[in-house]
Amino acid sequence: MTNENAVKGMSIKKKALIVLCALVSVVVIVATSVLATVAYLTSSAAVSNVFTIGNVTMTMTETKVDADGKKLASGEQVDTNTYHLVNDKTYDKDPTIFIQKGSENSYLFVLVRNDISAIAAAGENMSPPDPTKYSIAYQMALNGWAKYTKASTGWIYVYVGFDEDGKTNVNLDTDPSKIEENKDTEGKIIFDYPPVAVGVGEYKLFDSFTVAPKVELNKYGAAKITLTAVAIQNTGFNGDVAKAWAAVVDTYPYIHTGGTSN
Repeated sequence: MTNENAVKGMSIKKKALIVLCALVSVVVIVATSVLATVAYLTSSAAVSNVFTIGNVTMTMTETKVDADGKKLASGEQVDTNTYHLVNDKTYDKDPTIFIQKGSENSYLFVLVRNDISAIAAAGENMSPPDPTKYSIAYQMALNGWAKYTKASTGWIYVYVGFDEDGKTNVNLDTDPSKIEENKDTEGKIIFDYPPVAVGVGEYKLFDSFTVAPKVELNKYGAAKITLTAVAIQNTGFNGDVAKAWAAVVDTYPYIHTGGTSN
């Protein structure tokens, strides 16, 4: 897909609304071994799903890990890591979005498809809570990402950032999973403050994941965790994030059906 072809394919009506977007995906594929408590998990960036329109440039990488699933001291950034999964173990995984120099201020959305959530530990629900085993969803909330709406393959998150004291603006007392599907709830109850337009910088999603004890990993041989990030310039939307999201879906309609262009 080229910018030229994308522009040619836009209608006259669409041309009236300048949409500057950037999209990148990270796919995590789980392939099980013959043992019920051991598996291999590989993550790789799908380069074919990186699109840019206009002047927003974005990438997403994570720190390379060793054979034990721990980050290398060198901090080397990669788009692929392989993990040897066992029950009741925590692994380093820190996907981060980078908005590059020269990009317009943008709203950030991320589609999270997490097929292995059922076998992941959720330290926030433990008594007492265990910060070393927080779920991916809870870590994202702590990093300023609020659930925005339900997609066919997961949840759409929007970046709402932090208050002046560095505390997440996400309402941690709200359970977005209870939102009724097919109901107009976008942006109404799941964050305390409206989404913020971000500039050049780094925006972390989460830091780790933990496999729960006593789970049968061989049932998740075809499972995936897919992260699809979209940045859309805030100019022209007058602070109306719903309109910005509608423009994203209009430009990338497959985000609601799987997060890839294929």
